[in-house]
Amino acid sequence: MIKLREIISCLIVITVLSSCGSGSEQSEKTNVEVSTENLIVADYAIEGMVCAMGCAATIEKDVAGMDGIALADVDYEAGKAHFEFDKEVVSEKEIIAKIESIADGQYKVTEWVESNEVEEVEASEEEIVESNEGSITEVSLPSFEIPNLFTLLLDRI
Repeated sequence: MIKLREIISCLIVITVLSSCGSGSEQSEKTNVEVSTENLIVADYAIEGMVCAMGCAATIEKDVAGMDGIALADVDYEAGKAHFEFDKEVVSEKEIIAKIESIADGQYKVTEWVESNEVEEVEASEEEIVESNEGSITEVSLPSFEIPNLFTLLLDRI
């Protein structure tokens, strides 16, 4: 009986050790160092994302898994993707092709353009102030009367 227990224990230990070793070999990824002279920074607008946890995270993870990518950051709310990569290892076309191939072509990549909406709003507010200086505008609100709830309840009784 003791020999049977020893044999089963040995088989279990061997099985566990062999399965642990094979999994670690498959998950290893080679790290590529990116020199500053080959470093390219690229920002893209990505259309077609519907959520941060699924879409943006998937794009970020898939592009970060490519060789030569030093940084992958996708901002769902802004619709912007920021990548830093080694131009000798991977090209912008490859990154764009990778993004557009995710989810059966759901995402469309275009050039990122910084918007100056804040500056335009501030400028238009200044123009309104300048154009209205010296003039007084009278505003009237519609008048309404709130009924006395106590009187309404007494009338119902």
